[in-house]
Amino acid sequence: MTPTTFDERARTSTHTLLSDATRLPASVALDGRGPARWKTVAIFAATVLVIGGAVAGASFALHSSPPTTSQPSANLAQRWTSLFIPDLGGSLTAVSCPDATECVAVDNSGDVVTSTSPGAEWTVASVDPGTELTGVSCADPSLCVAVDQYGDVVTSTNPTGGAGTWIVSGVDGAASLTGISCPDAHLCVAVGGVVPTADPTSGIYGVVLTSSDPADGPGTWKVTGVDAYSLTAVSCASTSLCVALDANGSVVTSTDPIGGPRAWQGIGVDQGSADFSAISCPSAFLCAAVDDLGNVATSTDPAGTSAWTLTNLSADITGMPRFDSVACPSNSFCVIGAFSNSALVSTDPTGGSGSWTPVRVTSQSQVAMFGLSCPSTEFCVGVDGSDNIHIYRAPAT
Repeated sequence: MTPTTFDERARTSTHTLLSDATRLPASVALDGRGPARWKTVAIFAATVLVIGGAVAGASFALHSSPPTTSQPSANLAQRWTSLFIPDLGGSLTAVSCPDATECVAVDNSGDVVTSTSPGAEWTVASVDPGTELTGVSCADPSLCVAVDQYGDVVTSTNPTGGAGTWIVSGVDGAASLTGISCPDAHLCVAVGGVVPTADPTSGIYGVVLTSSDPADGPGTWKVTGVDAYSLTAVSCASTSLCVALDANGSVVTSTDPIGGPRAWQGIGVDQGSADFSAISCPSAFLCAAVDDLGNVATSTDPAGTSAWTLTNLSADITGMPRFDSVACPSNSFCVIGAFSNSALVSTDPTGGSGSWTPVRVTSQSQVAMFGLSCPSTEFCVGVDGSDNIHIYRAPAT
């Protein structure tokens, strides 16, 4: 099969979005089990706006010291390898690896791509045909949950078992979901947006979908409206700390993710012309979020009202200053994926611009690293918009 170019996929995504816009529902409930469906806007923002040059936490304060973690290898370059996946129907959008022996990626054509040997072989299964899967999170090797552009959750308790092991469940047909985080098998939190039918020109409202038993079907999910803007990404460090991002440069945090709309609070961090695109919170002591103008926002106290620091890293990257993904397996190691041939790596994520180092990931001139997953400081997997999977593995010690 002849691989399509990134621009061709972007044009296809644009056409899909314009077609989907005509199917938005006529009524929406922002609190409770109402419909919901907007997501194409996020990957649309992450895929289509690339053509024009720009795209598109909170927790209780622990009083003990942060856990110590092993430091990653200082030699971060020359450790990346790349694989091309030839059988995909679309572009890869997200990836989750519960450990170094299992990874699950998704694409914008409804494919799930899995591997139990990430450096060697990946298997493509059509699970949600013709639908854009926009996020995936694996709580452990026996539970992975993906979300799509039409408010569906796609669940498997045997993620590498093929297409027949995945179940597509409609949860909120009016929502377009953009991301999901499952800190363990007893909590999954998905985010997205829905167009208000009373005044569709007023913007897209944010919704949170939560389940304390995600493997038990659509009836376990609760839909809650929590923000005046669409939510673009979410990361849960634990069942008592989730941080989401919105399209207006705010972080929306909760220490009780299933507690309803009042359990979520927004804090303006990156308001202006930029859109947040991804976030990673390895613990209650660190969250790192990135936007489409080359900024990283970090906090060692994500629940604090003024605890975020914004740092511009656009001068450190070759290519467009747009960040699409971030993964922090520990408080002392983060990787940022950009529209570039390099990733930015830091062993001191809150240390300012001087603490981030560009590391060559691919021999291609530029790729859009839409998804990153690092289950440890020794192993990371990234996926891009050109059907490539990039793997970082630290040398044996």
